[in-house]
Amino acid sequence: MSFEGILGQERAVARLRKALKSDRLSHAYLFYGPNGTGKKLAALQFTKGLYCTAATADACDACTTCRKIASRNHPDVLLIEPEGASIRIEAIRMIQNRLSYKPYESQRTTIIIDGCELLTLPAAHALLKTLEEPPGNALLLLLAGRKEALPLTIISRCQLLPFQPLAPQHIASILSQRGVDAGTAGAAASLVEGSLDAFAETEPAQILAKRQAAYTLLSDALDVKDPSLFSKARQFAGKREQCEELLRWLELLCRDMVVLKVAPAAPLYNQDMRVELNELAHPLTHERLLDTCDLIEQLRHYLAMNVNPQLVFERLLVHLQQTLSGAVAARPA
Repeated sequence: MSFEGILGQERAVARLRKALKSDRLSHAYLFYGPNGTGKKLAALQFTKGLYCTAATADACDACTTCRKIASRNHPDVLLIEPEGASIRIEAIRMIQNRLSYKPYESQRTTIIIDGCELLTLPAAHALLKTLEEPPGNALLLLLAGRKEALPLTIISRCQLLPFQPLAPQHIASILSQRGVDAGTAGAAASLVEGSLDAFAETEPAQILAKRQAAYTLLSDALDVKDPSLFSKARQFAGKREQCEELLRWLELLCRDMVVLKVAPAAPLYNQDMRVELNELAHPLTHERLLDTCDLIEQLRHYLAMNVNPQLVFERLLVHLQQTLSGAVAARPA
């Protein structure tokens, strides 16, 4: 893959290409921005460009050097990733030990540290020492989801390279390249807030199914005579993580319904469900919907405080029936 395959990060890619062409490198770069936007991919491609035997401002992806870096087997390129929920000082000491030796096959040693916001305090202090006194043949590429989580002393010693959330069309294109059908890719791409991380463990179709479950719950709540709602509450109250995810979708759907009431032409988060949400919102006032949004936010807080998930959903269903019941008669047939 060349830099052309890194979608949605044109400014960052242009700066990396310029650095490769000029061969004027800083000793350290900080790639920062939302996770799932291509930071690691760009760091690896930049590294391949530095080591590639082809004389271009990109990597050929075909030479032995490029293949070694792609397979994480190059002796002069070290990738550090979090172990569990942190990067500990032992990892930084390993980096320092590696930098104490000359490169094996090239003119420089490149260290890529992914997840720098997870550095423990001792690890951050040790990394700062390396940044303050880097060996002349060392290049450090730091990747962080949140720049503000890093000490200012580390940030100030790096060239900053911001990465932006991906546009839906770029996410849809990437999903299509992975074999997802165009309809599912387009719908799912608008729901993940500019990041591919949501698809690391969940297929796009599963994400859409979870949203549909939230929509069905809202729609069913309009039927105040439905005796099965509280049995549904027990079904929803499975794993706490699933409850949190469902509440998030409910909040986003209600937010879109508020937008439809106050600014009908404005874009929606769930743009592909505009017709369905407009019908659902038609008999309701934006005040009622805002009250529902506030309650869902409160219930998400309760879940975080370890309140019983079934109680959370029962409270939500009571609110929905009380809030929406007055509008049932006015709902379109």
